[in-house]
Amino acid sequence: MASSSVTRPVELSPQPAAARLELTRLIADEPWEGDVDGVLLAVHEAMVNSQRHGGGVTHVSACVDRDNVVVQISDRGKGFHVPRNPASVDVNAERGRGLFLIRRLADDVQVARAGAEVRLTLRFGR
Repeated sequence: MASSSVTRPVELSPQPAAARLELTRLIADEPWEGDVDGVLLAVHEAMVNSQRHGGGVTHVSACVDRDNVVVQISDRGKGFHVPRNPASVDVNAERGRGLFLIRRLADDVQVARAGAEVRLTLRFGR
């Protein structure tokens, strides 16, 4: 099995729209065959949540290989818990769907404190 050319994390913009474009290009350049739209939606939701609740994104990186896309998003928030099976959301609500979508779209979600920052790690398999 050949290794991908992107084995180390690539820095992305802390701005959701710019990061979305950068991540789209990064995934397009690799042989990853997973749900690209799902990755982009989950990462966008996580970054918007960071802006709203964590004081803004301080660092974003992505790593793509044949089997996985891993994205790490850091902020200076207080941290949070991502439920394994989030409750259903009100589809008519203006807010409150971010964690639900993230949990449904990512294969693995981890939240950890890293010094003064909180790091959200999202892993998507193919």
